[in-house]
Amino acid sequence: MASTAINQPQRRLGTRVRAQIPVRITSVAGEIFSLSCHTLMVNPQGCGVRSPRPLEKGLQLRIEDLPGRGVTAATVACTRPMEEGSKYWIVGIALEAPGNLWCMAPVPPDWGTYTAPRKFLPMSVKYVGEDSLSGKSAS
Repeated sequence: MASTAINQPQRRLGTRVRAQIPVRITSVAGEIFSLSCHTLMVNPQGCGVRSPRPLEKGLQLRIEDLPGRGVTAATVACTRPMEEGSKYWIVGIALEAPGNLWCMAPVPPDWGTYTAPRKFLPMSVKYVGEDSLSGKSAS
Protein backbone atom coordinates (compact mmCIF):
# COMPACT_ATOMS: atom_id res chain seq x y z
CA MET A 1 0.00 0.00 0.00
CA ALA A 2 1.34 3.43 -0.93
CA SER A 3 1.99 5.76 1.98
CA THR A 4 0.06 8.99 2.12
CA ALA A 5 0.87 12.40 3.54
CA ILE A 6 -1.44 11.62 6.46
CA ASN A 7 0.79 8.72 7.52
CA GLN A 8 4.01 10.72 7.06
CA PRO A 9 5.49 12.53 10.05
CA GLN A 10 5.55 16.30 9.68
CA ARG A 11 9.10 17.30 8.74
CA ARG A 12 8.79 21.05 9.23
CA LEU A 13 7.03 22.84 12.04
CA GLY A 14 5.68 26.02 10.54
CA THR A 15 5.18 27.10 6.96
CA ARG A 16 8.14 28.92 5.46
CA VAL A 17 7.40 32.57 4.78
CA ARG A 18 9.40 34.56 2.24
CA ALA A 19 10.92 37.52 4.04
CA GLN A 20 14.01 39.63 3.45
CA ILE A 21 15.10 40.56 6.95
CA PRO A 22 18.62 41.94 7.44
CA VAL A 23 20.58 39.98 10.06
CA ARG A 24 24.19 39.51 11.15
CA ILE A 25 25.53 35.96 11.37
CA THR A 26 28.52 35.50 13.69
CA SER A 27 30.45 32.29 14.39
CA VAL A 28 30.90 31.30 18.02
CA ALA A 29 33.53 28.56 17.51
CA GLY A 30 36.29 27.71 15.08
CA GLU A 31 37.07 30.30 12.42
CA ILE A 32 35.83 33.66 13.65
CA PHE A 33 33.73 35.60 11.15
CA SER A 34 30.72 37.86 10.99
CA LEU A 35 28.52 38.31 7.92
CA SER A 36 25.83 40.87 7.19
CA CYS A 37 23.19 39.13 5.12
CA HIS A 38 19.42 38.85 4.83
CA THR A 39 16.91 36.05 5.17
CA LEU A 40 15.20 34.54 2.16
CA MET A 41 12.60 32.62 4.16
CA VAL A 42 11.72 32.24 7.82
CA ASN A 43 9.65 30.04 10.12
CA PRO A 44 9.59 29.47 13.90
CA GLN A 45 12.28 26.79 13.64
CA GLY A 46 14.84 28.79 11.66
CA CYS A 47 15.58 30.54 8.41
CA GLY A 48 17.37 30.42 5.10
CA VAL A 49 19.87 33.20 4.43
CA ARG A 50 21.81 34.29 1.37
CA SER A 51 25.51 34.07 2.15
CA PRO A 52 28.59 35.07 0.13
CA ARG A 53 30.25 31.83 1.29
CA PRO A 54 29.30 28.27 2.26
CA LEU A 55 29.11 27.48 5.97
CA GLU A 56 29.88 24.08 7.48
CA LYS A 57 26.92 21.98 8.66
CA GLY A 58 26.77 21.94 12.47
CA LEU A 59 28.62 25.26 12.84
CA GLN A 60 27.33 27.14 15.87
CA LEU A 61 26.24 30.71 15.21
CA ARG A 62 24.80 33.76 16.85
CA ILE A 63 22.13 35.60 14.86
CA GLU A 64 22.18 39.29 15.70
CA ASP A 65 20.32 42.42 14.62
CA LEU A 66 17.00 40.59 14.59
CA PRO A 67 13.86 42.74 14.53
CA GLY A 68 13.49 44.24 17.98
CA ARG A 69 17.28 44.11 18.40
CA GLY A 70 17.11 40.44 19.33
CA VAL A 71 19.99 37.95 19.43
CA THR A 72 19.72 34.16 19.39
CA ALA A 73 21.86 31.03 19.17
CA ALA A 74 21.58 28.82 16.10
CA THR A 75 23.26 26.04 14.11
CA VAL A 76 23.92 25.65 10.39
CA ALA A 77 21.60 22.90 9.13
CA CYS A 78 22.63 22.88 5.45
CA THR A 79 24.42 24.84 2.73
CA ARG A 80 23.92 24.75 -1.02
CA PRO A 81 24.77 26.99 -3.97
CA MET A 82 21.90 29.27 -4.99
CA GLU A 83 22.21 28.26 -8.64
CA GLU A 84 24.81 27.20 -11.19
CA GLY A 85 27.53 29.84 -11.43
CA SER A 86 26.16 31.98 -8.58
CA LYS A 87 28.56 33.58 -6.12
CA TYR A 88 26.00 33.17 -3.30
CA TRP A 89 24.95 30.24 -1.13
CA ILE A 90 21.70 29.43 0.63
CA VAL A 91 22.43 28.54 4.25
CA GLY A 92 19.72 26.82 6.28
CA ILE A 93 19.88 27.81 9.93
CA ALA A 94 18.12 26.06 12.84
CA LEU A 95 17.29 28.16 15.89
CA GLU A 96 18.17 26.75 19.32
CA ALA A 97 15.04 28.29 20.82
CA PRO A 98 12.18 28.34 18.27
CA GLY A 99 9.89 31.34 18.09
CA ASN A 100 8.65 34.25 16.04
CA LEU A 101 11.98 36.05 16.31
CA TRP A 102 11.17 37.69 12.98
CA CYS A 103 8.28 39.70 14.51
CA MET A 104 6.07 38.54 11.64
CA ALA A 105 2.36 39.33 11.77
CA PRO A 106 0.10 37.87 10.64
CA VAL A 107 1.64 34.40 10.43
CA PRO A 108 0.41 31.12 8.93
CA PRO A 109 -1.97 29.16 11.19
CA ASP A 110 0.51 26.29 11.58
CA TRP A 111 2.96 28.52 13.44
CA GLY A 112 0.86 27.57 16.49
CA THR A 113 2.11 29.07 19.73
CA TYR A 114 4.60 31.22 17.83
CA THR A 115 1.94 33.41 16.21
CA ALA A 116 2.44 36.54 18.27
CA PRO A 117 5.53 38.61 17.60
CA ARG A 118 7.60 39.52 20.62
CA LYS A 119 6.49 42.64 22.42
CA PHE A 120 9.14 45.30 22.08
CA LEU A 121 9.68 49.00 21.69
CA PRO A 122 12.64 49.67 19.42
CA MET A 123 15.40 51.70 21.05
CA SER A 124 15.18 54.17 18.17
CA VAL A 125 11.55 54.98 18.94
CA LYS A 126 10.85 57.34 21.80
CA TYR A 127 7.49 58.61 22.90
CA VAL A 128 7.16 62.24 22.00
CA GLY A 129 4.09 64.10 23.16
CA GLU A 130 2.19 66.29 20.72
CA ASP A 131 3.33 69.41 22.61
CA SER A 132 6.98 68.37 22.24
CA LEU A 133 6.58 68.22 18.47
CA SER A 134 5.24 71.77 18.27
CA GLY A 135 7.90 73.13 20.67
CA LYS A 136 5.25 74.19 23.21
CA SER A 137 5.55 73.15 26.82
CA ALA A 138 2.78 71.03 28.31
CA SER A 139 1.74 73.39 31.12
